Amino acid sequence: MAAVLALAGVGVGAALWFTRDRYPGLEFQNLAEVERVPAGEDRPVETLTALLGDVGYAAYPLPDDRLEIVALDAGTGRTRWRKQTTQTAQQWDALVAVPGAVAAFADPIGVDAPRELVVRDAASGGQRWSRSIGDDDRVIFGRDVAVLVDTTGNRLVGLRMRDGAQVWTEDNPRDSSGNARSAVLPVETAEAAGGPAYADGTPRDPWRGKADRLVQIGADRSARLIDLVEGTVLRSWPAVADLDDPMVARDDRLYVVDDAGAGGYRLLGYDLTRVAEPTVLHSAADDGRRVAALVACGKHRACLLEAPAGDADRAEVVAVAEGEKARRWATPGARELVPVGAHLIVRRQFPEATSTLFDPAGRAVLRDRSGVAVRLDAGNVLVFADPLSGGEADRSVAGLAVGGTGPVELGLAEDVRSESCSWNTSVLLCGAAKDFVLYRFAPTP
Repeated sequence: MAAVLALAGVGVGAALWFTRDRYPGLEFQNLAEVERVPAGEDRPVETLTALLGDVGYAAYPLPDDRLEIVALDAGTGRTRWRKQTTQTAQQWDALVAVPGAVAAFADPIGVDAPRELVVRDAASGGQRWSRSIGDDDRVIFGRDVAVLVDTTGNRLVGLRMRDGAQVWTEDNPRDSSGNARSAVLPVETAEAAGGPAYADGTPRDPWRGKADRLVQIGADRSARLIDLVEGTVLRSWPAVADLDDPMVARDDRLYVVDDAGAGGYRLLGYDLTRVAEPTVLHSAADDGRRVAALVACGKHRACLLEAPAGDADRAEVVAVAEGEKARRWATPGARELVPVGAHLIVRRQFPEATSTLFDPAGRAVLRDRSGVAVRLDAGNVLVFADPLSGGEADRSVAGLAVGGTGPVELGLAEDVRSESCSWNTSVLLCGAAKDFVLYRFAPTP
C-alpha cells in the first residue's frame, strides 16, 4: 500500500509539474535603488548595459576612446571587476551578454569602415579575443559558437566563443547573375521567446533551449537550414522568399509572407523538419493590403500586422494558428508587434507613442497605454511611460502580469537614459548622467 501511495504521489507531482504556469505573474513592487556604479568624472557620451542571469554589465567610453566595462552582481550591485579595452573607437555601439562572456561592438565611422568586436570573459574580465568586422556584418551568438555574417566575403563564419578561432565557413548561395547577398535569421526557441526581449521584441537570451540552427535565404530565393555549431546544411528548399520578405523562424517552423503572385499576399508555413511544400496559412482577400510586421506568437502560431498601402489607420492584426481559423482585429495606427507568449503587444508611434496588450482572442488586456511596453517573460511586461530615449530624465515605470487585473505603478527611475536600459524579471539596469543605476522591481526568482 505504501508503494502504491508513493507512486500515486509521484504521479500527482509530475502532473502538477507539467501543468504548472511556467510564467506566473510577478510580485511587482516599487522600484528600489540597489546600487549606483560610477562612470567617470565627466558625463559619458554613451552608456551601454547588458544583463544575463545574476550578472549585469555597464560600459562607457573613456577620454582616450577605449571602453571601460564593469561587471556587477545583478542582485546586490557589488562590482565583480572593472576592465578597459585595449581597442579604441570613436563611438561604441552595443554591449551583449552571452553565456560565460560579454561582447562589445564599436560603431563604424564612415561607409564600409571596419569596426571592432571585443569579447571578454565573464568571470575574470580578461580579453578572450577580438576581431575587426565590416560595418554591415552581423554576429549571431550561440552558447559555444558565434556566427559572423560576412557581407564582404559573402559567407557565414563560425567562430569559437572560447578564443575566436574559425571553426567553419559556408559560402552564400548565388543566383544566375552571381549575386550572393543573403538574409540570415536565427531559429528562435520557445524558451528564448519566453524570456526577456529587447525593445524590438528580439530575445535577449536567444541561446535558451536548443538554439543551434539558422535559416539563410539566398539571392536565388532558396532557404537553407544550417547547424550553428558545425556549419552543416541540414536541409534546403527552393523558391522560398526574396531577401526583404517578412519572415520569422521559431522551433520547427519558418513563416514567410509571399506577395510575389497575383492577388493579395499569402502567409506560408514551412516545416523545418522535412523538405516539403509549404502550408498556406492565410491569404489576403485584398491585393492592396501590405504586411508591416510578422512575429511568431505561440506554438505553431504567427501574428502579422497588415494595412492598406499608406493607410496605417486601417491596420489590423491577423493571428493564425495551424489548423484553426484566422483571427483578426483592428489596431489603428499600429506599427510594431512584440509577442508575449500567445499575448501580443501592439505599438503605435503617432500621434503619440502607445502600447496595447491583446490576449490570444484579440481582447485588449491593456489599451492605449502611453509609452513603450517591453517583454519581461511570456507572462509579464514592463511599461515605460515615455518613448525610450538617450537623454536623461525621470522615467515612470509600471509592471503588468498578462493574467492580472491591471498595471502596477512602480514609481520613477530617476535621471536615466532609458534607451540604455536592460531588464530581466527582477531588476532594471540603466545608464544615467554620470553613473549607472540598478533598480529592483520584483523578487529574484
